[in-house]
Amino acid sequence: MRQVLDRLVVLNVTGVKLAYGRDFFQSTSNNNKDIEMLALLYADDVVGCFDNVTDLKLFVGVFEKVSQEYGITMSIKKTCVMQCRQLKVDASRKIIKGEEIIHPLIDITIRNDTLAMVDEFCYLGCCFTRTFSFDREIEMRLEKATTAFNMLRHVVWYRATVSIEAKLRIFRSCVLPVLLYGSEVWSLTVALEQRLCAFYHRCLRTIVGTNLWDRMSNEQLFQITGQPSLENILRRNRLRWFGHLNRMKGENDDPSFMKKIMFSYYAESKRPCNVGTFKKWEDRIQDDLEKMNIHNWRRETLDRDSWRRTINQFTQVKPPMPDILNIIQQVKQRAVQRRAITLSPPAKITELLCRNNNNTYTCPNCKKQFKPQGITNHTRSCAKKWCQQHGIQID
Repeated sequence: MRQVLDRLVVLNVTGVKLAYGRDFFQSTSNNNKDIEMLALLYADDVVGCFDNVTDLKLFVGVFEKVSQEYGITMSIKKTCVMQCRQLKVDASRKIIKGEEIIHPLIDITIRNDTLAMVDEFCYLGCCFTRTFSFDREIEMRLEKATTAFNMLRHVVWYRATVSIEAKLRIFRSCVLPVLLYGSEVWSLTVALEQRLCAFYHRCLRTIVGTNLWDRMSNEQLFQITGQPSLENILRRNRLRWFGHLNRMKGENDDPSFMKKIMFSYYAESKRPCNVGTFKKWEDRIQDDLEKMNIHNWRRETLDRDSWRRTINQFTQVKPPMPDILNIIQQVKQRAVQRRAITLSPPAKITELLCRNNNNTYTCPNCKKQFKPQGITNHTRSCAKKWCQQHGIQID
């Protein structure tokens, strides 16, 4: 890869140009440093980042040529091109709804094969889309976590010989890492976070043997199982990665390149006026620091042990309650009684009132006598309080 980068420097190929200031403070002053992100490399997976087609074609050509010189063949089937979406903006910096800039298709041919244009691709297990949305990523996480959970359904979750504490340990080891893979850099909307929480709650209910019809609240579920909420786990993961970034150092004791990328921005671009407030990763970190009541985070992140204790204070896993089986049994008994009352036929007014000798019924409120055909409607309108006490439905 060093040979590729050296040849690209000779050809004046540059990547995506970003600016880095200092942590959460971004300004247009000259103190900000310009950085370039050209390629992401991990093992044999490479992602090139460019802001023009010419540099992209030069990168692919140089990479193919250097690979052949070293006896390596680049896979055409696994290589693709994705063009990020760019919306149209009017003179007042307002996005024109439903319109985006149409760019020509990128035609790159290698060994008589054309690279495919895609709308999304996976890199290191995470899904990247041209719309910068996390919807597809969360769907993929839920699909894989559901598969992992269902594979253990009859082996572990439904087996009575396995204790609930052992089931929870298996869940934290085999299912939760699949669900939250890459969550350190997520900036999710409320709807996406609720989907993750719904899956998390459903898994815990399946493990303890309850369902939604038993009407056990999420707070009671966390209390009897000793598990933290998923919101706190997501917050812990973000702050954990945030601490790593602040401890990493580059050359001459400067911030690491990863920290610069996480806090970088486009220096010459401005956010449109009518897109609302889309929280970025650093915005989420600021909210997390405020909710965790962390003020001097620059000093606290340098001490790894102290920072770990701080961010884990709301995610401590406790053992299940000793009488958890009795609590679950009581919840199920209340649910059975509640369903029995709900499914039981409604009481009739003529069955609750005593019939007079002349085949009439007396209203419990006004004491007037009515025939069987008229006592029901009259009692519902006249004796509402009596109907409520006896469970009579009032229209």
